[in-house]
Amino acid sequence: MSKIAIRTEKLTRDFGQIRAVDDLSLEIPAGIVFGFLGPNGSGKTTTIRLLLGLLDPARGRAEVLGFDTRTQADEIRERCGALLEHAGLYERLSAEDNLELYGRIWRLSTADLKARAKELLTRLGLWERRGEKVAGWSRGMRQKLAVARSLLHRPSLIFLDEPTAGLDPITASEIDDLIRELQQERQISSIVVTHDLRSVKRVADHVAMLDEGRIVIEGTLEDLRQSDNPMVSKFMHEPGEVN
Repeated sequence: MSKIAIRTEKLTRDFGQIRAVDDLSLEIPAGIVFGFLGPNGSGKTTTIRLLLGLLDPARGRAEVLGFDTRTQADEIRERCGALLEHAGLYERLSAEDNLELYGRIWRLSTADLKARAKELLTRLGLWERRGEKVAGWSRGMRQKLAVARSLLHRPSLIFLDEPTAGLDPITASEIDDLIRELQQERQISSIVVTHDLRSVKRVADHVAMLDEGRIVIEGTLEDLRQSDNPMVSKFMHEPGEVN
């Protein structure tokens, strides 16, 4: 894996008259958990879609794991896992069958798929309920399974868009713990999009705060704490603040 997981240069994306991402330039080292913070509509999710090659930029460029997002999007998505707005689960299937389906898509061998599914479901406390249909599960259990789905093929980089949104504190903490443990064990890179500052405190090595598609501040959580930018200060002192 490249020493730089993600590099963007003046990355810009418009939707009609609205500029969702504006001249975004950054470098994210490999092997860290990087947090994208910001209010709704700040450009976080659009940035992730640009990095996965799901959207083309209006101008600028980006590389993910050394691959260009415009011309090598397939290579990027083969090496990345992603949990976006939708969980990507089939509710009429069991948890085990959901992972088997995605394992076939990723062309995992039968033995590897079974071992990997057991590893992830056990780690997330879902193994004993693997035969149940997802339709009957709670939001927290579904979200855990969606995280397992994104990790099934052992990606080098994972994108997680609001992975703990709407979850109870215990489930949110379990997902955060898994993100941090994976980074420590395998030096996997993680990009976490969130407005949950407690989650950021638990997992992030480095953060960037976006507003109206631009980076307001980039650095460590300590940099955010010490910032005198009014927008940053307000965000840091809303419910869920980082202490």
